[in-house]
Amino acid sequence: MSPAWLARLSAAGYFVLYWLVLLFGLRSQPLNDPGSLWHVRVGEIVLDTGIPTTDPFTWQYAGVPWRPQQWGAEVLMASAHRVAGFDTLLMLMHASLASFATWVTVRFTRAGLHPIPAILLTALGMSAAAFHFYLRPHLVTIVFSGLLAGLLVSVDRGRCSMRRLWYLIPATVVWTNLHGGVLGGLLTAGATFAGWLAIVPQQAGFRRGRWLGMAATILGLAILATLVNPYGYGMHRIWSSIVGSEVMKQVISEHMPLDSASTDGKAILLFGGVYLLILLGSIPARPRVTWLLPPMWFALSLTSIRHGPIFCAVALAVLPDLLPHTVWFRLLKKYGDTLIRPRQIAPFARGLWVLPMLLVLASLEIQSRGVHLPPIGIDNARLDPKYIPVEMIAPLREYAATRPKGQPIFNDANLGGFLIYFVPSLSIFMDDRCELCLDAGMIAYVSVTQEHPREFARWSAKVPFDRALLTPQTKLEEYLLRKDSGWREVSRCERAVLFARE
Repeated sequence: MSPAWLARLSAAGYFVLYWLVLLFGLRSQPLNDPGSLWHVRVGEIVLDTGIPTTDPFTWQYAGVPWRPQQWGAEVLMASAHRVAGFDTLLMLMHASLASFATWVTVRFTRAGLHPIPAILLTALGMSAAAFHFYLRPHLVTIVFSGLLAGLLVSVDRGRCSMRRLWYLIPATVVWTNLHGGVLGGLLTAGATFAGWLAIVPQQAGFRRGRWLGMAATILGLAILATLVNPYGYGMHRIWSSIVGSEVMKQVISEHMPLDSASTDGKAILLFGGVYLLILLGSIPARPRVTWLLPPMWFALSLTSIRHGPIFCAVALAVLPDLLPHTVWFRLLKKYGDTLIRPRQIAPFARGLWVLPMLLVLASLEIQSRGVHLPPIGIDNARLDPKYIPVEMIAPLREYAATRPKGQPIFNDANLGGFLIYFVPSLSIFMDDRCELCLDAGMIAYVSVTQEHPREFARWSAKVPFDRALLTPQTKLEEYLLRKDSGWREVSRCERAVLFARE
C-alpha cells in the first residue's frame, strides 16, 4: 500500500475513533447551555424574515434595539436543525470536533510520535476543553483558534510561504459573522507578529523592514475585515458591551476567573501543567514565538474560565512542533522502542479528508430519512433533566394554548432559552443575552432573585403575567412559597418550579 493511501486510511481511522467517542459520550451536555436552544430560534427568524432589529423574545426589552451578533452561525444551526433537529446539530458538532482532533493527531504522527501517544495527548487536550463543548457559536472560536495557531506554526517554521497569512483576511470576515471570538484570533495573530518582529525576526525569513510592512498590512486589513458584517461598526459596540462588562465577570459563571476547586478548573490546570512541563523540556534552546502562544492563553484562562478551551486548542496545535525539540522526546526516542518514528516532512496526502466527509454525508442522508440507527441516526440527542426542565414542557404548552400569542411570563434567566425554544408563543422576562440586558439589567435581576425578593411584587404589578418559572433554591422561590405572597406552586421538577398568581 502506498504511503499516501496509508495516510488516508490512518486519518479516517482517527476520525472514526474520535467521532464515535463523541457521539456516544456527548449526547446531552452540548444542550445543557441555555444558548444551545435560543440560537436555533434566532437562526430561524433570520431565515424566515431577515435579521431582527429589535428583541423578538422578551416583554421586558420589547422594542429595544437588538441585533444577533452571531447571526451567521445561528443561520447554519437553524439550517441543520431543519434536517433532523438536534440530532443533526449534534452529529455535525461531533464531526467538527473529531476533524480537529484528527488534524492534531496527524500532526503528532508526522512529527515522529507513535499513534498511541499521539492519540493520548490529543485526547488529554480535548478532554480538558470538553466542559465547554456546547452546541453554540463559541465552538467556532475554539476550532478556529487552533487552526490559526497551526498556520502560524507552519509559517514560523518556514513550512509554508509568508503569503499564506493573507488568508487571515477572508477568514476574519467569516469568523466575524460567526462569533465575536474573532477578537481572540486577532490577539493571537498580533502577539505572534509582535514576537517575530521584536524577538527573533530572522525566523520568518525576511528582512526586518519588509517583515514590518507585511505584518502591519495583514493585521491592519484583518482588523478592517471585522467591519464586513451587516452592522458595520455596530458589531464592535456589541462586542465592547460584552468584553467591557465587569458585572458579567461576577454573575456569569463562564466569565468568572478559573476556580481551582472545580472540575473544569482542575482540568485546565492539569493540561496547562503538562504543556508547561513539555515547554521546560526544550531548555536551553531558545523558544519559538509560537511556542509561547499557549502560555498566553493559559494566563487568560486564569482570569476567565471561558478562555480555557481556547488555550487547549492552541496548545494542541503547537505541541506537535514543540515536542520533538524537548528532552522528553529524546528520552522516548532512546528508551521508548517504537514510540518514536522518523519525522515526515512531505506535504499532507491529497484526499486525506475524503473518507470522513463521505461518512458525514451518509449520516446526513440517514437522518434526513428519519432512520433510527445509533449513534448517527435520529433520537441520539438527549435533554438532561438536571439542566433542561423537560417535565415542564407539557404544562407550559397547555397554559400557552389558553393565552394569546405574546402572553408574558416571568422566568429565571437560565430558563429563557428553554422557553424560547419549547414555548415560543410566550413572551419571556429575560435570558442570558448579556448584550441586551446590559449591566443594569443583570444587577436588577440578581437583586430581586437573590437579595431582595419583595421587589418582585413591583414587577408583577406593572406587567400582567400570571406564571413564573424559577430555578429552585433561590430567595425568590422562598418568597413565592409564602402564603401571603399571592402566588402558589403548580408544578415542580428537578430543574424548575412553576408558580401561578392567585
